[in-house]
Amino acid sequence: MDATFFHSSRNLYPSAFQVIVAAMLIAPASAVFAVEDCELNKESVNPANGYTTAGKTGIMKCKDRDSGKLVREQELRAGVYIGLVRYYKDGVLFKEYSVNEKGNTDGKLREFAPNGQVILEENNVNGSTRGLLRAWYPNGVLRRVAFVGEGPRDKASVKYTQDKQLSELECGDKPLLAPHVNDAALCGFQGKTSVVQLYSESGKLKSQFSFLAGLSQQSTYFHDNGKPDTVDELGPKQKTRKVYSDKGVLRKETAWNVTEKPATIEREIEYHESGSKVREQLYALTEKEGRRQNRLIADYSFYLNGQPKRSEKYTVEGKDDVKEVRNYFDNGKLSSLERYVYEGRYRERPIGVHQSFAQNGMLARESHYDERGRIQRERSWDDSGKLLADDQVYEDGSRKAFSK
Repeated sequence: MDATFFHSSRNLYPSAFQVIVAAMLIAPASAVFAVEDCELNKESVNPANGYTTAGKTGIMKCKDRDSGKLVREQELRAGVYIGLVRYYKDGVLFKEYSVNEKGNTDGKLREFAPNGQVILEENNVNGSTRGLLRAWYPNGVLRRVAFVGEGPRDKASVKYTQDKQLSELECGDKPLLAPHVNDAALCGFQGKTSVVQLYSESGKLKSQFSFLAGLSQQSTYFHDNGKPDTVDELGPKQKTRKVYSDKGVLRKETAWNVTEKPATIEREIEYHESGSKVREQLYALTEKEGRRQNRLIADYSFYLNGQPKRSEKYTVEGKDDVKEVRNYFDNGKLSSLERYVYEGRYRERPIGVHQSFAQNGMLARESHYDERGRIQRERSWDDSGKLLADDQVYEDGSRKAFSK
């Protein structure tokens, strides 16, 4: 919900000390600090001195000493601040509410424009906004209608521009805004999908939603030039999101598995401005040591000519996270094949046989690693496939011809 309309219950009526400190913080050094003169039942009282208000009941009125204009009114019951609170600006009422014995807002809260128009009306229960909330522009045009209940889905809201166009919509799990707003129709609670368009203050179409039973089935956000920016679609098992450039080119695509709670990402694809796919990542739910996690299982990158550039595949082998890396020439032929064990952030241990290939597809180099990631043997060939070297490699980097 918009923080403008939902208010905290604490410190809503500051002490005299707080008022003075606030004035010191915001007033220029040359300004004369405002001083309030307060009276209760036509007797002078000092809100900062509880002795002057002890046991008294009534409405305390405080005026600015210099201008004589009313600044605030506050109700006391037997010396305790309970009940009505009103604040004035230049002598004109701009906010009123009530507080309970705990000092929390309780009951109706209203705010006013300088012309006297109500611009906010909400209900509070022991410091929390509950129930219906309405807000208006100073000219009386409806600005917002909202409902706040106890549960996370027990809420709904709509917001309008000054030209009375819909600008925001949040649906609950049932209609909540009648009779002020027909959210039963807007949110698709009448047995059919509802299409809703939302506008900016300038009157431009900024987004479009399709709702069914309070849930967004499809949403489209637009660039300033009117072309789609982001498009979300919700299906029975999958949610997809497509992101476009302002020229209409698809730049990113993401898919989630919505049968899982919470939803888990399944695929993410990135596109070049030319439209060519440049990267694709795949995710899947896997188990390791009894824990079920959604993990990256493959990461592919591509040349702009469409050929594969690099692939990384991730598997779990016993207790190890293993990565297999394949690199390619721009003609699509394999240039290298490597395997690693992931040991922590930025730490990988080479394992098995690593191979490099010439552009003609012939094996050019081969390195053998032991389980600790130490190189044991290296072989190399020329472009015709003739063996050039076959060396045994020692821990200090020295080598000699390999012998079986």
